[in-house]
Amino acid sequence: MTTLRQTGFPAHEELLLGSGLTAVVGALDAYTYLEHGAVFAGFQTGNLLLLGLNFGHLQLAEMGRYLTALLAFGIGIGLVQGLQHLLAKRQWDSQNVALWLEFGVLIVVLATTDVVPNWVATALLSLAAAVELEGFRELLPSRNPRDMATTLLAASRFRDRDARQHAKNSLAVMGSFALGAVLVAAFSKILAGYTVLVPILLLAGLIFWQYQQNHRRKWKH
Repeated sequence: MTTLRQTGFPAHEELLLGSGLTAVVGALDAYTYLEHGAVFAGFQTGNLLLLGLNFGHLQLAEMGRYLTALLAFGIGIGLVQGLQHLLAKRQWDSQNVALWLEFGVLIVVLATTDVVPNWVATALLSLAAAVELEGFRELLPSRNPRDMATTLLAASRFRDRDARQHAKNSLAVMGSFALGAVLVAAFSKILAGYTVLVPILLLAGLIFWQYQQNHRRKWKH
């Protein structure tokens, strides 16, 4: 069943932050696919599938882009786990650091648009996606359509209040992922490689919103 993990945030903030983060991931996947050779930044299962298809067709030269994304994603996971261990000792907020790290990587992608080869941009984008997905692993709900279908069926069959709330969360998350992709597709014809501005602006909005929420909580205490 698809649900938001308990992280200490109020429930409505969890849903807003989780939906916003999912929109960023959707935008990153769409941007990388459209502008950098049909590769996914965060959807590594898709990259594995495309890698297998190219191998089956003996298109060995095309396999490098998917291997690059997979390798960069793995490096990003390891980097975040190392940072989490280091920052926990210093009692720093690793999620804030993850947001700023992802933002910084995306700024580098923007600054080097049309300068670096596709494989470098793909590696940076996969690294950014890994930083977000691992940094917020306890918060981000499942985007699996099967999980959403299971949740919707449970809500309709058993008339359970929690199941209904989970179903709403599922729809919000899936809708946010699609929204991120739609925004990239809509602007890609105008901005081309600079469409990376879409996930950058979404992420900047999340950083500003989270700062406001944290500041508000500090004043309450």
